[in-house]
Amino acid sequence: MTTATFAPTSPAQKYVALAGAELRLVMRNRTMAVSTLLVPVALGVFWAFSFGGGPEVWPMVVALQAAVTLGMGLYLTATQTVVARRHTRVLTRMRTSGISDPGLLAATLTPAMAIALIQIVIFAVIDAVMGVAVPVNPLALVAMLLGGAALMVTAALATSVFTPSPERAQITTLPLVFVMLGGAIAMAVIPTEGWVQALLLVPGAAVGTLVRLAFGGEIGMGAVTGTIVATLALVVWAGVFARVAMQRFRWDPRNG
Repeated sequence: MTTATFAPTSPAQKYVALAGAELRLVMRNRTMAVSTLLVPVALGVFWAFSFGGGPEVWPMVVALQAAVTLGMGLYLTATQTVVARRHTRVLTRMRTSGISDPGLLAATLTPAMAIALIQIVIFAVIDAVMGVAVPVNPLALVAMLLGGAALMVTAALATSVFTPSPERAQITTLPLVFVMLGGAIAMAVIPTEGWVQALLLVPGAAVGTLVRLAFGGEIGMGAVTGTIVATLALVVWAGVFARVAMQRFRWDPRNG
C-alpha cells in the first residue's frame, strides 16, 4: 500500500515549499554557509569583545554588526542564490509552476532573509550580555533594519544583472560591501554636521547614522528629523537598485 502525496496547490503553499527547498539548498552548500553565516557572526563577535567596554564605542560596534549582517548575511547570500538558480535554469523552470514572478523571487530570497535574521538575534544576545544599553530611539533601529534590508535585497537583484556565475558573486558584491562597511562606521562615530551629512549619499551609510541615533542618546525633534532623513536615504537607494533590476533583470543564464 502506498501513501498518497499531495503537491502544493495554492500560491502560499507553493511559496512555502519553494522557500523551504531553497533554505535546505543553501545550508547544504558548505562554502556559502561559511561565508554568509559563520564569517559574519565571527566578525560580529570579535568586534563586540575587541571594542566593547563603554557606551562611546557601542554605536560603532553595533553599526559594524549591522553592516556585516546586511552586507554579507543578506546581500551576498541573496546575490549568490539568485545567480545560482538562474545559472542552473531553476528560475526559468519555476516560472511555469504557477507562482508569480515576485513570489518566485521572494521565495528564492527567503534563505538570505532567514540567515540575516539569525545573525541579528545572535548579535542582540551577545550585545545584551556585553552590557549594551537598550536603544533610546528604537524607531531608528527598526528603520535601519527594514530600510537596510530593502536596500540589500534590491541591490542583490541589481547586482545579479552583472554577475554571470555564482562564483563571480564573491567579486561583484565586494564594492558595495566595502562601501557599506566604511560608510556605516564613519556615520556611526562622526557627528553629522555640515558637509559630513553628504556622506548619507553613500549607499548604506545611513545604517551608521540610524545606529548612532538609536544608541547615542539623542532625543527630540532633531533625532526624529535625523531618523527620517537617514531612512529616506536608504529608501532612495533601494528605489535606484529596484529600477535597475526591473529594467535589466535576467531569468535565463548569462553567456560569458
